[in-house]
Amino acid sequence: MEKVRIWATVTRARTLPVMVAPVVLGAVLAWQEGYSFQWGLFLLTLVGALAAHLGANVVNDVFDFTAGADARALQLQSQGEALTTGSQALFSGRASLADYRRLWVILFAIALLCGLILSLWRPWVLALAGAGFLLAFFYVAPPLRLAYIGRGLGELDIFLSFGLLPLVGAYYVQAGSINLSAILAALPVGLYTTLVLYFHHFLHWRADREVDKKTPVVLLGEARARQLGAALLGLTALLIVIDILLGVFPWYGVLAALTVMPVYLALRRAQGELKQYLALMAQNMSSNLLAALLLVLALLVRGFTHF
Repeated sequence: MEKVRIWATVTRARTLPVMVAPVVLGAVLAWQEGYSFQWGLFLLTLVGALAAHLGANVVNDVFDFTAGADARALQLQSQGEALTTGSQALFSGRASLADYRRLWVILFAIALLCGLILSLWRPWVLALAGAGFLLAFFYVAPPLRLAYIGRGLGELDIFLSFGLLPLVGAYYVQAGSINLSAILAALPVGLYTTLVLYFHHFLHWRADREVDKKTPVVLLGEARARQLGAALLGLTALLIVIDILLGVFPWYGVLAALTVMPVYLALRRAQGELKQYLALMAQNMSSNLLAALLLVLALLVRGFTHF
């Protein structure tokens, strides 16, 4: 059990719901539009997406550790100026870099196997999965290191690899094709997921600045980055409303748009204190998952009742 706890920490398995949400939404959207729900293909999609998600988390920690970002965050943590959330097992000696690398190979191999099986029915799955892998891997890995180049590239990477691609991919697996409704549905879902990472930057932006990791908080400063966060929350709600007006979600899906309000209030309270930023992250995660659940339920109700 101790080993399981270590690997759950290393892979940050607690973040798995962030990937479950777009996969389930994409599959349910396809079913609601009249395609038969194929459980076997859905389970393969879900397992592959979750394995890739965990593998990306491990890769992220390895390269942040070797770049010195996590080490500097740990030093600043002792001064109350940062919190480090990755590479804990490396710092404590409970796992080595070799262990991390073996783990990401295993996880990406599972994702690849799922993709290969799915490609027997849906040949374009490998292209979508390949794009997701490249985005997830080069988020922090050289030579691209998109998160270190920053200037919004890291956030765009997360939007695509943890929002757009899994939702559209899950839709494609069920429907055999991709339409505009799947892409439109992915926009608010992907942006909400991106905000999980965006608010995470506030926990260690000073350490990021010292290792030349150009996150939005580093470039804008805390005050303006909070303002941008508020604007992105508003855009997330607006995109949900636009999807409703275009018929992607039913009108009662508007409840999902209201979930940004507690996040906005938590953001207003976050004025530079790390505990408040942790509370902001927790609220954003909860609201993100609640919004996804409400949208799934709305699609199920419309699918069963045609209302």
